[in-house]
Amino acid sequence: MKIYAPIPEAILSEAAGLWHSAFGHRCGKLRVCPENAIAVISSDGLEGIVGLRDDKGGFLTTPPPLSRILFRPAPPTSDLVLDGIVVRHKRRGYGRALVAAAEIEARHRCRPGLRAEVVLRNRPALAFYQRLGFVEETRGWYGWPWSGRAVILRKQV
Repeated sequence: MKIYAPIPEAILSEAAGLWHSAFGHRCGKLRVCPENAIAVISSDGLEGIVGLRDDKGGFLTTPPPLSRILFRPAPPTSDLVLDGIVVRHKRRGYGRALVAAAEIEARHRCRPGLRAEVVLRNRPALAFYQRLGFVEETRGWYGWPWSGRAVILRKQV
């Protein structure tokens, strides 16, 4: 397994497609910033991606118009936000490797911690983050109106 940060141009389109498929942005061609994502690649190819976001922007550089109207952002943070993790195969260590790489990136960017914003009903994601040492900070109505309540989790780096 090999970690790439930023994502190389050769796999950027595939990585954006994988991220897009998991998070359902229906906005046509995505404009993304390869510096705000990390990819994990095995001998079989792209295995996963994590988007990153801070006060300067995220992996998705131009949010769709509907999101500018409906999306409810979580409170501001100085942490590096994990803006969605998606892996092709679960339970192979790819998600854990992406979070470990994000911790290194957070230190490199002089960020005090990592933050994950997870829909409360996504119990597998909540358990994943808790196993990695994330703790709940708060809950609220963040994200899409139809997504339900979200939990903000944080890990000090």
